[in-house]
Amino acid sequence: MMLILKKFPMLAAGALLSLGLVHAQDKTTGNPPPSSQLQYRLRADVKGLSVEGSGQIDWQADAKQYRLMFDTSTQLTGQLMSEKSEGAIDRSGLVPTNFLLKRLRKEPVAVVFDRRAGQINFAGDVPPYKIQGGEQDRLSVIWQLLSMARARPGSFVPGSTWKFFVAGHRGGESWTFQVKDKQRLRTSLGEVDTLHVAHVPGEPGNGRQVDIWLAPSQEWFPVRLRFTESGGDAIEQTIEKITKK
Repeated sequence: MMLILKKFPMLAAGALLSLGLVHAQDKTTGNPPPSSQLQYRLRADVKGLSVEGSGQIDWQADAKQYRLMFDTSTQLTGQLMSEKSEGAIDRSGLVPTNFLLKRLRKEPVAVVFDRRAGQINFAGDVPPYKIQGGEQDRLSVIWQLLSMARARPGSFVPGSTWKFFVAGHRGGESWTFQVKDKQRLRTSLGEVDTLHVAHVPGEPGNGRQVDIWLAPSQEWFPVRLRFTESGGDAIEQTIEKITKK
């Protein structure tokens, strides 16, 4: 069996899909959560400094479009990072059209999903990427993941993997999220049962690692998030309040 899979990679992909180990995003119907505002307590390690602050995710959506804003700040640095994603919603979930990133002491960077031209345009001299279908940006991918979990929760089991092409400020790359395990976390909302999902870069120290703790009892919203950059900077935030709109 292994010899056949190595010799014929397309058969390997089909075999993995049939075993339920890899899930193709374009075959999944998304179910985005209701519009809400999420407030977090934040801890960040930036440039060798450990600071505390707050984070906020503002999610607005109707049957056709969405807007997702993510802001973090500390008393020492002020605004630490700000991300904004907006676009359409269809049966597959989120379809981004624009992504904006603003980091500490850096100019804002925009990524445009040009649906008419069929390509993703990046800032600077990064060449455009031809849209194949299902692409996300670094913020929308989290909401797309939880939208898929809401649509088919029975498929989100430990060991299952979910793949996306993710656009960032320096181009795009393939991300694979793996469902790690179930964990019970203590939060301001009380003890919450969660599903730990993580994206780990293919090469250690090269790319952003993302750890997400999704809470099925809270619309599958992330009650904890941890972003670890290749340079060692890290931001972790834990939920304090969820307000539905």
